[in-house]
Amino acid sequence: MSWRRIWTITRKDLADAIRDGRVLAVLIIPIALGVLYSAIYPEKEPRPTADVVVVGASPDAARVATELPRDVRRSLDVTVTRQADEAKARAAVADDDADVAVVIPDGLLSGARSGRAPPVRAYVAPDASPTTNAVVDLVPSTLSRLADRPPAITVQATPVESTSPTVLDVLGLRDYFVLAAVVMLLGFVGMMATPIILAEELEKRTVEALLLAARGSEVLTAKALVGLIYSCVATAITVLLTRVDVERPPLFVLGVLGTAVSIVGVGLCFAYLFRSADKINTWAWVILMPFLIPAFLAGMNGLPGWVDVVVQATPTGQGMRTIVDGALPQDLFGDHLLAVAVFAVWGLGGLLLLGRVLQRRGS
Repeated sequence: MSWRRIWTITRKDLADAIRDGRVLAVLIIPIALGVLYSAIYPEKEPRPTADVVVVGASPDAARVATELPRDVRRSLDVTVTRQADEAKARAAVADDDADVAVVIPDGLLSGARSGRAPPVRAYVAPDASPTTNAVVDLVPSTLSRLADRPPAITVQATPVESTSPTVLDVLGLRDYFVLAAVVMLLGFVGMMATPIILAEELEKRTVEALLLAARGSEVLTAKALVGLIYSCVATAITVLLTRVDVERPPLFVLGVLGTAVSIVGVGLCFAYLFRSADKINTWAWVILMPFLIPAFLAGMNGLPGWVDVVVQATPTGQGMRTIVDGALPQDLFGDHLLAVAVFAVWGLGGLLLLGRVLQRRGS
């Protein structure tokens, strides 16, 4: 295998792709979507917000639920709901459906007036945000005002371990959709941009000339290299424009390269099957959608067993899981050896199959 011939073919394809408006459109659309997601979902809220559950069925609990938002409105926005069952309120905090749950026992305010008020329990997450801690600190002032006496009520914050945090809880809506746009970008490059280059050469029969000058494996390697270069450059542009945090770059790069190799391998096989750029433009959208759906499903909890198996068996599903882990300081999904195996089966399997076909055609 000659890397000089491979690089010569790669440079030619890169130049041809830049001149082809269809390929540029395929690259620009997902990048624009990533920037759009970044703009729609801002990194920070303009004002701190918190979801508070007031636990109790007594009139005291009703008064606290009414007065607390009024007392803290200058500092933050609070959404208060009522819950009579303390266990359900605690579960809401564990499931990240609420930031804090404040338990108001019966007769709390009358006990406070006589100086016999017990400490108030508040359930929070172990890694409670500054906003949540501010709510806990402001609750005693509301209770003391309702009891018509100086601060005499303390709040004891009890950490509640999260049951099963979702990707959206850990990563945030903005970053999740931006990373999904990265996987979408890899899908567009692998299933549309790169196959168009090979399909046009098959359609115009210029691939025959390439096979006279180079081996089939060299031609295929050059085509795959074009897809990888476009995937890496477009991903870097998207990450820089959206300013997504990448805590572990090696794992992030593994997810990007693995997904790119997998989809490029499959896409080049479809290019040989259709042998027409127009047919690829027509049918690639239909073929691409089943590949993209697992990337969006990867971050959802409670999927049926067979759906989770499908997500983990597809390159975009494993790619999204690996890319998300790379964006976080610690693993949320893990099992990266399985991801590498899935990438290898899809990508190298497709490339080896097509390489054998091209080699026979060249001979």
